Amino acid sequence: MHLINLASGLSYFPTPEKATAAATIALAADVNGKYGPMEGITELRTAIAERYTAEGVVTGAAQILITPGSKMALFNLFSVLLRHGDEVVVPTPFWFGFEELMKYSKGKLVPLPTTLESNYTLTPEALRSTLSDRSRILLLTNPGNPTGRVYTKPELEAILDVAADFPNLYVLSDEIYDFVTYGSPFTSILSCEGTTERTVVVGGISKTFAMAGWRVGYIVGTPDLISRFLDFQASTEGGISPLLQHAALAAIEARAAILPPMLQALDQNRQLVKEKLGLIPQVRYVLPQGAYYFFPDFSYYINSSTPTGEKIATSTDLCRYLKETVALELAPGDKFRAPGHARMSFAVEQEVLEEAMQRLIHALHQLQN
Repeated sequence: MHLINLASGLSYFPTPEKATAAATIALAADVNGKYGPMEGITELRTAIAERYTAEGVVTGAAQILITPGSKMALFNLFSVLLRHGDEVVVPTPFWFGFEELMKYSKGKLVPLPTTLESNYTLTPEALRSTLSDRSRILLLTNPGNPTGRVYTKPELEAILDVAADFPNLYVLSDEIYDFVTYGSPFTSILSCEGTTERTVVVGGISKTFAMAGWRVGYIVGTPDLISRFLDFQASTEGGISPLLQHAALAAIEARAAILPPMLQALDQNRQLVKEKLGLIPQVRYVLPQGAYYFFPDFSYYINSSTPTGEKIATSTDLCRYLKETVALELAPGDKFRAPGHARMSFAVEQEVLEEAMQRLIHALHQLQN
């Protein structure tokens, strides 16, 4: 039985043809024969700025830094902004990569719990009670990974209203899945009332355009902040290949043609998973509004026994059982600070997803609670 991997953060779509064609032209022109500008090529920074301008955000190329992927953008931010003892407040469940990055940071991660029962709502009251004078960064993910939660504009403005009372706090919004939504409108935090010079956005092309291996990310901030982030980038990883940036530019410019068929296929898969999860007893979840993951609560199956008598005590155990028994790989919720849950991607071919759900249903049916 071949392994089906729904634990991955990748989507199955090929790189858009326009991006590949642009890279081919740039390669023929030998754009990599010399170093490009450390901040990124002007054309790409301008295209990203124009995207935000269209949403009512006054911005320009000077407020954009192109980075070697969004993870390096986050590492840049943590390195520049955090001081010894600073706290990074992150609503749970959160992407496990944040915790990995913090291992190499001067700061300390502070989880701010949200729950499935509340639709993973971050209330102003909970936020205010968690923030302190030590809080340096409030780290949001919108749309959410792993939950698929999309913050509304009123919710973001309520968060910014609380943040305004903490003058040393930066509000950082990871918006890597910004164009991957299903009906619910996406609002960048930059377009909200209450945005200040301490509001920063991280984005990229990996998730939206299925171009993870191209490693093109970016930071949006004030010119002063971008100057500081650029200094760090120039001193460490340096600039990013102009070849990759021309591919990213082509994808961004052609997004009106590229994205609709991708989103239609993903939404069909989303409906498929919703239907199949409805056949599994005692499984709860929030229907994702964005990104391409479900994050079901499988707690009913924790503390159950496998057909061979093995005890399942954690979501990690459950995911190991699924992999060993039916060759289905999910990402355990323990990694996301959500015991009992598991993240499952629906960004795979529909026939593969259909088979995966059948395997999941069969394997859970075999458990004895």
